[in-house]
Amino acid sequence: MMALLFAIACWVFWYMSPQHVGQLAYDHNAIVAGEWWRLWSAHLVHFRFQDLLINTGILVLFGLLSVRFTRFWQEAVCFIVAMPMMTGLLLITSPHTQFYRGAFGIAAMAAMIACWFLILESKRFSLGYWLGCLLALLYAARLGLDGLAVLEMSHGAKAAAGIPWMMQLYGTLIGLAFFNALHQDKVTRAGNNPQYWGDRPAPRRSSPARPQRPSGGPRG
Repeated sequence: MMALLFAIACWVFWYMSPQHVGQLAYDHNAIVAGEWWRLWSAHLVHFRFQDLLINTGILVLFGLLSVRFTRFWQEAVCFIVAMPMMTGLLLITSPHTQFYRGAFGIAAMAAMIACWFLILESKRFSLGYWLGCLLALLYAARLGLDGLAVLEMSHGAKAAAGIPWMMQLYGTLIGLAFFNALHQDKVTRAGNNPQYWGDRPAPRRSSPARPQRPSGGPRG
């Protein structure tokens, strides 16, 4: 649900005036000067319509696939924490980058969480399991091909296309970390984590008592 709301917000911001969008985009000098909200809002605005369409499509698809594995507040925490982490890494690792817009990293994070939940929470060799494997392989292939394309570009084009690819890489790594935390929480609440319970027996689900036959009495 959070991914769907995020995608809707991206479309809303797309139709805002250029002046307002400029106040939300990633701007290195403005962030250093104290405009910290750009660390969050930069993921909601885009330079190109094609990027908006692809990123929001990925968010809707993988958001719908992961909705049965996660809670809304868990997704909200992941999104709120991940946004400044990605742009903060961009600020540190690429100080020469002045401007950035796009939900490339957030879309990658949503893809990783959904794919791995499908793989590990679905029955082995079921439709959900194979769907998760297929989507994970397709996304890994896309990330690898985009990386090779960036390496073959000229210096000027590489600088422009390399930042979205870098954000996808950050989103992939952060998505794997968040998935691990969410999955551990899920199996712990279900009582399936032996490391959590230690020597204590895991709680058993209560089953309805069976009706007992009356004892004694005359037999026919």
